[in-house]
Amino acid sequence: MAQQKGNVRKRKSGTSPVNTTRTVTPRWVSWLQVWPSWWTNPGSSLMRTIFMAIAGAGLLWMLWAGQGTGINGDDRMQNEYEQALISWYGSGGQDTTALNLPKTKMHYYGGFFEVISGATNRLLGYDNPDQEGYHRVRHVWNALFGWTGMLFAALIVGALAGWEGAILGFLFIFLSPRFLGHSLMNPKDIPFATGYIMSLYFMLSWLKSMPRPDWKIIVGLAVGIGMALGVRSGGLILIAILGLFALLRFISQEKGDQTPTKSPILQYLLWGGIPVLGGLLITLAFWPFAMQAPWKNISASIAELSNYGVNIRLLFNGEMVFAQSLPLDYLPRWVLVTTPLFILLGWLAGLIFLPGMFRRYGTIPMLLLGFAFLFPFVYVIYKESTLYDGWRHLLFPYTAGSVLASLGIIHLYRQYSAVKWAKPAVLGVVAVMALDPLWFTVRNPFYTYVYFSPVQSGMAGALGQYETDYWGLSIKQGIEWLEDQGIIREGMQEEVTIASNFGYQLDKYLTRFGDKVKPVYVRYRQRHDADWDYGLFQSRFIDGSYIQKGSWPPRSTVHTIDASGTPILAIVKSNGPDAYQGMTAQKQNRFADAIPLLEKAMDADPSDEVVSSALAFCYINTGQPEQAKQALDQTFATDPDNLSAANYLGLYHINRNETELAIRAFERATKLQENNFFAYYYLATLEFQRNNLNIAVDYAKKAVATNPGFKGAYELAASIFDKMGDPNSANAYRNAAANLK
Repeated sequence: MAQQKGNVRKRKSGTSPVNTTRTVTPRWVSWLQVWPSWWTNPGSSLMRTIFMAIAGAGLLWMLWAGQGTGINGDDRMQNEYEQALISWYGSGGQDTTALNLPKTKMHYYGGFFEVISGATNRLLGYDNPDQEGYHRVRHVWNALFGWTGMLFAALIVGALAGWEGAILGFLFIFLSPRFLGHSLMNPKDIPFATGYIMSLYFMLSWLKSMPRPDWKIIVGLAVGIGMALGVRSGGLILIAILGLFALLRFISQEKGDQTPTKSPILQYLLWGGIPVLGGLLITLAFWPFAMQAPWKNISASIAELSNYGVNIRLLFNGEMVFAQSLPLDYLPRWVLVTTPLFILLGWLAGLIFLPGMFRRYGTIPMLLLGFAFLFPFVYVIYKESTLYDGWRHLLFPYTAGSVLASLGIIHLYRQYSAVKWAKPAVLGVVAVMALDPLWFTVRNPFYTYVYFSPVQSGMAGALGQYETDYWGLSIKQGIEWLEDQGIIREGMQEEVTIASNFGYQLDKYLTRFGDKVKPVYVRYRQRHDADWDYGLFQSRFIDGSYIQKGSWPPRSTVHTIDASGTPILAIVKSNGPDAYQGMTAQKQNRFADAIPLLEKAMDADPSDEVVSSALAFCYINTGQPEQAKQALDQTFATDPDNLSAANYLGLYHINRNETELAIRAFERATKLQENNFFAYYYLATLEFQRNNLNIAVDYAKKAVATNPGFKGAYELAASIFDKMGDPNSANAYRNAAANLK
């Protein structure tokens, strides 16, 4: 054999060969393995003490502010569910109301919050929502959940950036007025958000400590998952996130760690499966509906809530839009105009210095937090999901977003630590940006959830452009003002009727005044359908054009409840019974009787669009077209998008044989309200008269679909099908009309 050439080291006799093979960790694996050196959260005891003091002060503020915060508009459903849940547990499962609430569909939600709150209420002797203490207890729990969410967001920042970072992390989310405001009264979105961010905290700890996590981490992760899933079935996303990042961690650990481990796959399955199973057990303990058939009913919840939605009209960017057909920029714009500037700056800094943030804070933590923040927003936009009043449904990913914003500012601060003026400049800019939400919170402690940032010029810039107090929290302050003025009081003998477009809150707050103070629910657009002395009216569901005209608060307002100087509630004094009596006569088709009453009401308040619109209808029906046009013009001057007036304008043009103008008016009316059966019926009639049968029958079908109890629409459709030579369809509609009462 030929001798091998080259520089060969000779082995000493009796020694083993030297293994010169080097194990090289792939670069992408090394990248995944990066973790911050301060993950154990070191730092001075002083910083830790300061953090605890700030967090403690935040808790005290929230507990206090929660007691002054009003009942929210969804509490009727939540309280009904709470009562049903407590009855289910109290009866040993005999009372099955909590298993099927078809009207509100609340049984598709977990009862984590309601069971805790309901049990506390029963323990303290508060048996029903008519007791004010009942709602105070709920707000205490809401504040505790909200504060806990803030705490875990801060702890994530602290784990990645030290106690100084934890201080900033707490302040960033506490001074996010939208999150803070919901933390005082939102028992659905806030507990879910808390379970979400708590799970992320323990998930990061779990990933760092694998394959041998501490039992405290396992328990914490189980509680977080159980809390989130015990509020909404959407909490399953946490299990998916855990699975995804456990896989990444497993790959990086196995590829990069040359220390042999025993059955690494089984270890991941075991230590990942235990908190997931524990979370599911916690969920079932607080959710009777899911308890009956876990897999089936949780799946049913996901399917139902994914498709659930009421197509209400919402004020967005000055226009009325429908909840089930929102513009593409709805969610991003709402986030932009309601998020504090320092959060936006943190996100921008994070985006600019993204590679450096990965190196500083760790790859897996940054990937996990980024995914937890962005994915829900992207998914909702992609799915064109139904949203109401901004982005309260997405408070849960905002918790991760606030963490990322905090880390972005900290990275910016440390990135230029060598530059003498850079540190004070960064801190100064953030401090100045924080003044606006801080001052807003101090001025408006009981409804901080209506906050708008300087991007929208604050509350003044938002009025008439976006919904403000859409949950009617300020009804509480409105009642307190009436009491301060001596208009209502406990034990009073004279009768006073108070009206509002938020009836549930009104009813609960007026209970203690006895039967002499009567609550009446009326929609603002139908405010004269009842006889009342004072009205508490929110701008909810009011067209932006109406508010922009200065028509709300209305002329007869005697006081407003304001947020930073901008009205969010109008307290209105009645001008007398004429409007109510005139509207009653009009609805009874006693048009001649209605006219003098409505004219007198108009003299009292010429800007009352409800009265002027009704008066126009009466003039049309008594053959007074010129007076009708004047009343319509007066209505549109106050309320350019008044639906009733838009419909009556079409009738006005019909009476003048102006078919094209009538069609145009009714088409505009259908844009103002999609389910406008009145306009669809007359459009079908006009197109039928013009022999446009295909168009006419489509409108007739829409009239039937939007008002299945409207007999005239069926009969009109039957006539159109007769003329089209379709007797089968004609008979079907004719029979349907005959079956209506």
